[in-house]
Amino acid sequence: MTVNNKFEDMIREAPGIYGTINIEERIIQQIWSEQKFLNENLETTEGLSLKILNPGKWNLSEEGPDFKEAKISTEGEVISGDIEIHFEEKDWAIHGHGHDPQYNRVILHVVLFPPKTELLSRNKNDRNPLRTLVLLPQLLYGIEEYAENIAIEKLSGVQNISAELPAAIPTDFETVVQMAKSRWIEKCRHANARLQGSNWANACHQWFLEVLGYRRNRVPMAKIAQKYNLATWENGLDFVEVYASQNDWKLRGCRPANHPQKRLQQYAKLCKERPNWPSKLKDIKFTCNTKHSIFENRKPTDLHEKVRTWQVEVLGEIIGGSRANTLLLDSALPLWAVEHEDAFISWFFWPAGDFPQKYRKWAQNAGICDTQKPFCNGIAQAILHSLLQQ
Repeated sequence: MTVNNKFEDMIREAPGIYGTINIEERIIQQIWSEQKFLNENLETTEGLSLKILNPGKWNLSEEGPDFKEAKISTEGEVISGDIEIHFEEKDWAIHGHGHDPQYNRVILHVVLFPPKTELLSRNKNDRNPLRTLVLLPQLLYGIEEYAENIAIEKLSGVQNISAELPAAIPTDFETVVQMAKSRWIEKCRHANARLQGSNWANACHQWFLEVLGYRRNRVPMAKIAQKYNLATWENGLDFVEVYASQNDWKLRGCRPANHPQKRLQQYAKLCKERPNWPSKLKDIKFTCNTKHSIFENRKPTDLHEKVRTWQVEVLGEIIGGSRANTLLLDSALPLWAVEHEDAFISWFFWPAGDFPQKYRKWAQNAGICDTQKPFCNGIAQAILHSLLQQ
């Protein structure tokens, strides 16, 4: 945290899971604040057992540590104090915290990347070692996905977005395609990273459950995916017990059809009735038959058949509507493309998933969709890309 301005986000170019990335320290702070990571069986860099009893109050207005009034337990000893967040352990010394009395009550130093040396950060009083927790191994998915989800969640919470056409939204189809392509490339990078660390079936299983949780409940769904592998679902699980295994659900304002327990029930039924659904997904041919460029061919003629195959052969019509589309667009199709070949055209023209209705209205006002050029995922993704950039 910078001393002179609490609202000034530090930005670091760092080696992320998917390559070199620019990330804001504030993103790490939000991950900590919402405890969006695996927080069981934690250990400090010294090998001490660690439990987070209270992450503390996020300090957004004053100088000093990032979180105050936190409570942790190390080796069974309960300690209260402050918590400081950094990219790397060395940042503690670089920022001069060891000589600043405001940081004397820091009990835990949370860093994103593992330290390159065995030296521990310390308070001004050298006799009291500062415990350090490395967050990267505890993340449920890539840091870029965290950053994107946080940005989208923040955007979805903005209430004063005008129904009129935002200035950032493109009005020509070529720009729409370019913006959508950027989103597609990022999703394929995420898919590639997931497949690097897991086999096909487990990657499908984990990402599928995350998407079923929407952005608000993605973290507990990700924990469930890691706790209960695909084989256990195929053998039969009590979805009520699975739901009860997590206690950090966000249910306020959740429609009954989107309740995570309802989604877990659907997934349990899918795995029971379609135990080989990842294999069926892998066997679908998602590339489109087209001799023209994407600018000329506004809708591939064989897309309807692919949509039907996905809904019937893979999902068994257990999950339908926009959620079925979102499952394919956000997880299944990027994974398929990494394993097979580029499927951007299908992804672009596929029926849009869970997007606000205002996206369709904006696209119509911008002239990038009409009865001859139907609203589709690519147009919605381009709008989202433009809003995130803005």
